[in-house]
Order: sequence, then structure tokens, then C-alpha cells
Amino acid sequence: MCGIIILVLTGLPGSCFPRVKPIVGLDKVAHLLMYATFAFFCLWGYRKQFISNGMAYRKKAILLAVVISIAYGGLTEIMQEYLVPSRIGDWVDFAADTVGTLVGVGIFYLFYREKK
Repeated sequence: MCGIIILVLTGLPGSCFPRVKPIVGLDKVAHLLMYATFAFFCLWGYRKQFISNGMAYRKKAILLAVVISIAYGGLTEIMQEYLVPSRIGDWVDFAADTVGTLVGVGIFYLFYREKK
């Protein structure tokens, strides 16, 4: 569901958004939060296995969530650049997506790592 919401928001033409004086950095914070949530929920379905299985399983799950989230961020920026009227793909947005991905995976790991 989170991926669909991101796809819809990034696929809307620029004319769908209100014209307001931009707050510097707010767009990047939004990207970070969207992709932190996306990466967190990429791992959510595996939380019981994440706790009970060994480190090899955890590493694979984390790597998969990171790859999926970063690739999705890249694809949405490409989509904005070439398919969405009055929107542009942005490397800084992609960087914010990547940082958000790492934040989301980190938060998941803190909550669901093996309890000692």
C-alpha cells in the first residue's frame, strides 16, 4: 500500500499541487519520511522470521529491502523526469529517498533485532 501511495504522489502532474512559497528542505524531508516508511514496511511482513532466524537471514532481508526501496526511488524519479508533465527527476530527491531507506531499515532493525 505504501508503494502505491508513493507512486500516485510522484505520478501527479505539478499542476495538482498548490502554488505556495516553498519551505527549504521540506520536500527532502517528505522524501526521507516516505522511503523510511516504505523500507520499514518492506521488512514488516518478515518480522517474526527476522527475530527467530539467524544473522544470515537478517542480512538477506535487509539487503532485499534496501535494494527494493532504492530501486523504487530511482524508478519514481525517472518516471517523473520522462512521464509526468511539469515534474522533473531530481538527484537530490533520490539521495533523500536513499537516506530514508536506510533510516527505515535502521528503525526496523532496532525494534526487531534479536532480544538478548
